[in-house]
Amino acid sequence: MVDFVLLHKQAFLIGLIVLVLLVAGGAWLLNDLPDPVVAALIKFVVNSDQDESLFEEDALFVITTGTGAPMPDRRRVGPQAVVLAGDQLLVFDAGPGSTRNIELSGLEISSVDALFLTHYHSDHIGDIGELMLKRWATSGPDEPLPIYGPPGADAVVAGFEAAYELDRTYRIAHHGEEAVPPTGFGAEVHTFDLGADLMSSEVVYEQDGVQVIAFNVDHTPVFPAVGYRINYRGRSVVISGDTIFTDSLIHHTMGADVLVSEALDHDMSAMVADAGRESETNISTIAEDIQDYHITPEGAGIVAREAGVSQLLITHILPPVPVDFLVNTFLADARDVYDGDVRMANDGTMVIIPIDSAEIDIVELWN
Repeated sequence: MVDFVLLHKQAFLIGLIVLVLLVAGGAWLLNDLPDPVVAALIKFVVNSDQDESLFEEDALFVITTGTGAPMPDRRRVGPQAVVLAGDQLLVFDAGPGSTRNIELSGLEISSVDALFLTHYHSDHIGDIGELMLKRWATSGPDEPLPIYGPPGADAVVAGFEAAYELDRTYRIAHHGEEAVPPTGFGAEVHTFDLGADLMSSEVVYEQDGVQVIAFNVDHTPVFPAVGYRINYRGRSVVISGDTIFTDSLIHHTMGADVLVSEALDHDMSAMVADAGRESETNISTIAEDIQDYHITPEGAGIVAREAGVSQLLITHILPPVPVDFLVNTFLADARDVYDGDVRMANDGTMVIIPIDSAEIDIVELWN
């Protein structure tokens, strides 16, 4: 399997530091730590034992490394989901801040096999440059990052490559071509065109038992916009992308184990619009406009019910939920129409879908 690791053993590291200070008699609390202690702690962080226990079983893993949306949220970065299946590490969307969250999840950026884009709103593409650059700079691949997307992907990726061109030259000059081969910079774009038929779909990626199907969704006036279904050894997960309620989403989710769906709560969004009317910004207009091209929690629940999925995971949270006790309020309409398990995803939520099993487990990697 890919070298998937959970590097952030924060509690253990904090405990280690406390133990060192206690053993030393506490005198260092008032002074700088001696260099050998600092070096030992840094070595521990860099070379921390790799905890692969979560990935030992053959399973389909889904990690929501970005669950926010354009509106600011202290606890959520831009939209992204990572799917681990067999020896494949696949990334879906690249919202602002999401590349760092991949690293915080303990996943190796160098192991990313491909990036899939749902559409070209800024909150879904803002970290493409960072993902391309870090994958290249941390592992020195000979080949660029494969990126899959509907028409428009070429122009979007070309823009990020142009923006990072000076940085590319700096790193090659500094580290040398052996460490950062020029041929590995940037991306190799694979564009697919599903046309205008809302029910259209196509297998866009198939390797080592992992199949990715792209299907049209309705995010009008944004076009094209797609969702993805990932199949692996009899188990599957669907990532909705941004969409309103549509038969296409139900059809392509049929029989899946997990639906990772965006959702916008209309009542809360209306409250945001009302609260912003005295502001000098256009927040009220935006909060009203976005209601017509995002699925509601109730709509996501109906899709999950009609498609027969076992787990509904809500992401791309709109508007931001400021306090935890409002999560149940946000999810209430989905739970009214769907009897399966409904959860609001966090940055760092991991879903484990074992092969040859009906089980689904959920782990919070850092919350």
